[in-house]
Amino acid sequence: METLLERICNHYQITKEEYEKISLPPSFSNLPLLDEDPIVKKAIERLSLMRDGHKKVLVYGDYDTDGVMSTSILVRSFREFGIDVSGYLPSRYLDGYGLTAENVRKIAKNGYSMIFTCDNGVTAHEALQTAKEEGIEVIILDHHEFDSLSPETDLVIHPLTTHYGEVAISAGYLSFIFSHALLGRYDEYLMCLGAISTISDMMPFREYNREIVRLMLETVKKNRYFEIVALTDKESIDETTFQMEIVPKINSVGRLEKGTTINRLIHYFADPMNPQKEKIAEWINKVNENRKSITKEGINGLDFNPNDAAIVVLTSLPEGLNGLLASRLLSQFQKPIAVFSPTEKNPDVLVASLRSQEGFNILEALEESKVRLLTKGGHPFAGGCSLQKQDFEQFKKDFIFLALKHKLAPKNTDGIEIYLNECNMKSYRLLKTFSPFGLEWEAPKFILRGLNPTTFTYTRDGKYLSTKLSPDTRLFSFSLNEDSFEMDQKVDLLLTFKLNEFKGKVTLDLISERAI
Repeated sequence: METLLERICNHYQITKEEYEKISLPPSFSNLPLLDEDPIVKKAIERLSLMRDGHKKVLVYGDYDTDGVMSTSILVRSFREFGIDVSGYLPSRYLDGYGLTAENVRKIAKNGYSMIFTCDNGVTAHEALQTAKEEGIEVIILDHHEFDSLSPETDLVIHPLTTHYGEVAISAGYLSFIFSHALLGRYDEYLMCLGAISTISDMMPFREYNREIVRLMLETVKKNRYFEIVALTDKESIDETTFQMEIVPKINSVGRLEKGTTINRLIHYFADPMNPQKEKIAEWINKVNENRKSITKEGINGLDFNPNDAAIVVLTSLPEGLNGLLASRLLSQFQKPIAVFSPTEKNPDVLVASLRSQEGFNILEALEESKVRLLTKGGHPFAGGCSLQKQDFEQFKKDFIFLALKHKLAPKNTDGIEIYLNECNMKSYRLLKTFSPFGLEWEAPKFILRGLNPTTFTYTRDGKYLSTKLSPDTRLFSFSLNEDSFEMDQKVDLLLTFKLNEFKGKVTLDLISERAI
């Protein structure tokens, strides 16, 4: 009989030798560098001229976690390099996405000689042209797709222009790699910010992306950075803590704050000696609680046909919550999603967040739509667009029609066979050697076969399956109860492993999604 290790390796289609390699301690040496890249070296030369000429540089980022991390990495490393630098995170509501011509003019009036964009810029053609007219130099650091026009600057630091690798990376990751070239050293804290953006932007957990997240988890455990631990009450922080708790809190600020207070995040993450860090952390947590309350109300008020090939809805939610709601609907219904809201500046203009997965490319769908889109962009599975309110119904028809043509690839729900005597902490520790888990390297599910329902126990009210397997392990389900089983038939359960920590006690839950 195959061992559990062999079964998990087969699930991931790797050999034992490959497993031994990926389970080695993480190392910074496994991250490809760009120190000798000609574009990066030229950018550093330009920054050196700014520093030596005592010129002002503005790092212009974005309002999501990737943009926040990118901006914070660059501001902190530029200051260490000796540059007179400021950072700016645009307001989703006042500025919109990316560098704008209007803001370029304001930047010029404030005496800046260079704009260094991060997580935006490759399609900001009007703004780049305005910068030329104003005599402001622009360096772009971005990871988004180029459009049909070349950016109006000769310095674009991008995974494609630098030939970084085959696996997509976040802007925060790229900013960290650039900071290494700039400073000539490895900074653990900046690496952690780059890894957070890798998680937040849902980059594939393969090769160097997986490695930087492993490095970050090890480093946070060792250094316990206040900026990170203040955003969770978990003592043991893993990738799930970031995915489900820390990243949503950072994102909540850009989603809800309508002024420029989002820039407090730069002071929080980029200023090591900021005395206001505790107050800012409290504020972030408070904004997130507000976000959860508003989102819950928005979900309850949705009206759509769940049988359509795609879900396209118009909500009254603040536009910053569209992406969050779209992700939840994708997870629940497994079909392409488009969530629209009226824009703050003009209710006759609708802005949308779109979510999908393998099989339906959002960018291609936007190209195929008959509607004239005011803006569009993003990634194949997470994008955005805006349109006139009068065009909403036509867009909805187009989007649903395209979803009929381009079916989502079904997610692999196959489970790994596991036996009752393997449902223990030892197996959990083995599973953790395959972590961290994320896009294209999801946590596996397990199948436990031939269980006798007469041995099951439940919570006091009978609503939830809760059966102790050992003093520190239980079988638990939110979806299965005492009415879920025929007592004279054996049952197979699909399971995931989840570690619980409560008042210093650590236990293992085998969470059952359903009987199979």
